[in-house]
Order: sequence, then structure tokens, then C-alpha cells
Amino acid sequence: MKSSLIPIIGLEVHFELKTKSKMFCSCPVDHFQKKANTQVCPVCLGLPGAQPVPNQQAIDKTILFAQVFDSSIDGKFMFDRKNYYYPDLPKGYQISQHFNTIGKGGGVIILEQGKFVSISLQDIHLEEDTAKLIHRGDYSLVDYNRSGVPLVEIVSMPNIHSPLQAKEYLKRIRQVARWLDISDCDMEKGSMRLEANISLSKDKNVLPKYKVEIKNLNSFRYVEKALEYEIERQSKLLEKGEVPIQETRGFDSSTGKTYSQRSKEEAKDYRYFPEPDIPPFDFTDKKISLPKKWRPPWEEEKIIIDKYKLDWKYAKILSANKKLLSFFKEAVNVGKSKIEAKIIANVIINKKISWKKNSPKQLVDKILKEKKGEIEGVSLEKIIKKVIKENPSAVQDYKSGKIQVIGFLIGQVQREAKGKAQVKQAQDLLARMLS
Repeated sequence: MKSSLIPIIGLEVHFELKTKSKMFCSCPVDHFQKKANTQVCPVCLGLPGAQPVPNQQAIDKTILFAQVFDSSIDGKFMFDRKNYYYPDLPKGYQISQHFNTIGKGGGVIILEQGKFVSISLQDIHLEEDTAKLIHRGDYSLVDYNRSGVPLVEIVSMPNIHSPLQAKEYLKRIRQVARWLDISDCDMEKGSMRLEANISLSKDKNVLPKYKVEIKNLNSFRYVEKALEYEIERQSKLLEKGEVPIQETRGFDSSTGKTYSQRSKEEAKDYRYFPEPDIPPFDFTDKKISLPKKWRPPWEEEKIIIDKYKLDWKYAKILSANKKLLSFFKEAVNVGKSKIEAKIIANVIINKKISWKKNSPKQLVDKILKEKKGEIEGVSLEKIIKKVIKENPSAVQDYKSGKIQVIGFLIGQVQREAKGKAQVKQAQDLLARMLS
């Protein structure tokens, strides 16, 4: 029986910024597959006396990102110390933001099953990444190349109510970061990391007294699967009158199940206080603008649906890739009054003609040629005449009532046309020419 309890989900997303240097030092950020501990200095190693110097480029890119989601930009933000002790944190604390984050509030608009839904944000803040632990048997090694890389964290409000909504929200975050070219958000390289908090409630507006955090999720599908498992697990506990333990859990992709790791920390456990080595920032007079004529993905989706009269599924596919979207719009403009946008979209999406190997004009020209029955400059009618002439026995069988032989003749047409003839078109022409 399906549970009547409502999932209360909040998401924390981290992604590394594309900058030349780390957040508080001049070491390079490109740490992937580099020899361990070769891109470090006293600052990112947390050595005594080392002084952090904030990365201006990282701050500007975070402000740019926050503007897309209509977050309120705090012109007087500051950095704070988040205290916890773990081998991947050399200083014993992380320089992050808690009291005055760069972005506050705002919302991420997703397209879910044909409806635009807004997921409210708590904040968007900037921090330094931790080092990377490499586990080998019963011991672990630490690679500090990643330590200090600029990291944006996006914290949603707990107003996501299904695993599908969670997945669409995460896809949107990655899409915007890539459109702005501020991060590649490559989860295989670890440059985008996902965490989910989930609890169940009878009322979506009432937060339960517990929440379970699921960490170290490295794909959107795993987030969806982990949340589905937790909904089932927590539902069974609550139906028995038990309250799920507030804890941090991991996800085993091989079993599709979550497992207990440790008790869940709260903000007070980190003993936040203002970073004494970095003074507060005053950006009230500085303007950081989005690129000219830049529109967020959800506005582009609305244009595809409203202006081009396409289904929402087309809108999601065409807007998933910024280059693809630009190609589609230019192709529609080239083919206007000659060919419908839906036909162009169908050809692109179903990969009938490669959009990567053709210009928008070339694609439109090829579609128009096919509409006229032309295949790469050769007349389809000419090919059919040849097939009829070379297969008199099959033609006679067809005329004597064995209509199934049409399949053989169409096959011969396709062979002559090198597989580029449209079956329905060839069938219609054959039937007409044999009548």
C-alpha cells in the first residue's frame, strides 16, 4: 500500500569553479589526475602563519551564478570559519560562509511533467574545497591538490517533494553552471557533488523533528534511487510508530540501499565564527552583469513551447545543450515559411541528420530535399523506375495480386538509395507507378 506521508527533501550541491588559481592562494586548480601533493603551498596546506588572499574571479562568478536564480546579492558579505576535525581538512577548519552569504533566497525553476515549478533556495555561498582521501585497505592517504579549490554551495529550502523533482532540480543547477561556463560540473571527476536531506511528514508545510542526510552521491540517478529507498525505509519505521534516527547515511549503488555512517551534525556543532584573517567585503557599488541577451534555460523552454508550439519534452531536450538550442533556433529562422519548427526538431532529436556535422542551412536544405523526394541530388522517381525495370518478375507478381512483394521492391529502392529513402514516400511512389 502506498504511504500517505509526504517527502520533505532539501538538497546541497557543491561544484568547483573554473578559475586559474585556488580560493585563497595562487596554486593551480586543475587537480584531476595530477601527481599527489604537487599543487600545494603553505596556504592550502594550512601551515601556521600562512595568510589567505580571496580569489576575486571566484567571487565574481559566484555573484553571476546567484543572479540567475534571483538571489538577493549581499553586497557586504564575509567569510567564516567552519570548525571540524577530519584528515582532509589540514587547518582543522574550513573557510566558508554562514552568517553573510553572497546570495540569499531566490528560486530554481524546473520543468516537471510539462509544468514549471519553482524550488526555493536558502542561500548560495562560496568556500574552499577539502583535500581528497585515498583509501587503501586498512589505511588512508591524503592528496592536498584539491584543498583550497573554489567551491560554490547551493542550499535549497526543504520544499522538494519527490525524487523526480530532486533530479530535475539538480539537472537545472548543472545546466546553468555550464551555460555560464563557470564550471564543467563533471561528476566523474568530482567537480560536482550532491547531498540530500530527507524526512517524511503528513503535512508538506510541517517539518518533522528529524532528518536523514545522504552523502557522497555522484550521479543524478543515484540521488533519485537513494531518495526512493529512504522514502520506503522511513515509511516502514514511521508506520510502526518509530522515529528514524537523525543521521548521515551513504548509498551503495550495487544494492540500491542506503547505510548508516554517523550521527548528523547541526550548524551549532561547527562553531562558526567570522574569519579573522579576511575582512568583510563591500560590493554594494560593483555591478556584475550577465552576458548580453542571456536568458535562463526555463525562459528558453517557454519560448520553445509558446513560440514554436512544441511539446514540453522537445523543450527539455533542445535546451539541454546550449549549442544545440542555438543551432535549432537558427535552423528554424533559416527554414521559416518553408518548413515547420516541429519537423526540424524531429530531425535533430531523432538524429535523422546530424546537427553536429551540418550547418543550420545545410540541415534545412537536406530536409527540404527529402520533402521533395530527392536523395543527395538523385531523384527518388528515377531510382524507382530503375528498380521496376530490373525486377520484372517481382513487378508481375505485384500486379497479379501478390501485394506483399512491395516489401522486396522497397528494399531494392533503399539499396539503390543507400538507405536514405523514406519508406512511406517510396511505397506511395511505387504503388502509383505500378498501378
